[in-house]
Amino acid sequence: MLFSVIVPIYKVEKYLRQCVDSILAQTFSDFELILVDDGSPDGCPSICDDFVKQDNRVKVIHKENGGPTSARKAGILKANGDYIVCVDGDDFLVSEMLRKVSDVLLKSQYDIVCFSYKTVSDKKIIDNFSVEYRKGEYSRNQIESEIFPTLVTGTNGKRFPPAVWCKVFKKELLKPIQLKLSDQIILGEDSCLSYCSIYNANSIYILNEQLYCYRINNSSITRQRQKSLSWEEPILRAQFYREYLPDQIFFEQIARITVHSLFNVSVSIFYNKKYREAKEEIKKKLKDSAYQSYIKGAKFKKNFKERFACFCIKHAWIFPIWCFSKLKGA
Repeated sequence: MLFSVIVPIYKVEKYLRQCVDSILAQTFSDFELILVDDGSPDGCPSICDDFVKQDNRVKVIHKENGGPTSARKAGILKANGDYIVCVDGDDFLVSEMLRKVSDVLLKSQYDIVCFSYKTVSDKKIIDNFSVEYRKGEYSRNQIESEIFPTLVTGTNGKRFPPAVWCKVFKKELLKPIQLKLSDQIILGEDSCLSYCSIYNANSIYILNEQLYCYRINNSSITRQRQKSLSWEEPILRAQFYREYLPDQIFFEQIARITVHSLFNVSVSIFYNKKYREAKEEIKKKLKDSAYQSYIKGAKFKKNFKERFACFCIKHAWIFPIWCFSKLKGA
């Protein structure tokens, strides 16, 4: 079997049928579909069970809620395919997606195949996004020379697309990384999986086609503003990167992405707290020794937005962070 398609599912009842239908309607049929019901409290569990009855390629895992990392772990442990395809439950695929990727894999059994995507709303396509790297085949030497300098975050703010859903991974490459990733990492888990997998890859192919449809869903985890972000997650991600990515090559990149994350956390603190209380919390947290090496090591060039965010974090410049939180919420 060539592909195992894994779909973590939580509170996506409105979109789940379209997602699964787009997978089962693929013009390439050598795959299994693993639906991981992550303790969803809506109608998703019964929808999953309905699909099992309709198509023998579908498998369902029902589990207690543990987050997307936990759900993907459950899926990959049951996967039989040579390659892992990750799809979010509120997104959907272009009908030729698996066929296009399989055609690439006929040329060579690349460790990772990357492709571009479309952003969509409930009614229309909003935009098309292309991977901003050379299209085609990359050997290990070419990965090191062309991708490594901006894999996590370059000095200009450029980074390789982190999402796992716009890539297909060889299972033997992704599985040990996925299983080691902490379930506590809820946001940014994609970048941990993608960047560490790319570092360990010997070959990559980048397709110049939009094969995935990413839905702008205001109720999704990544777009919620109801609560503050976790101070712990940026450090958990940084620690995970450093297990796989050698400091001599990547420490400055890890410092940059960590400071970027700390800025986002700082902004989020103002969503639910008054200025004085939020200011005191941010100043206290930024003095934590766990953050200091990353804050000192982060340097950006040319990218004004990233330089501004980095300056605010380095100097605990709180008022501009508060202003940014108001602009972002406008």
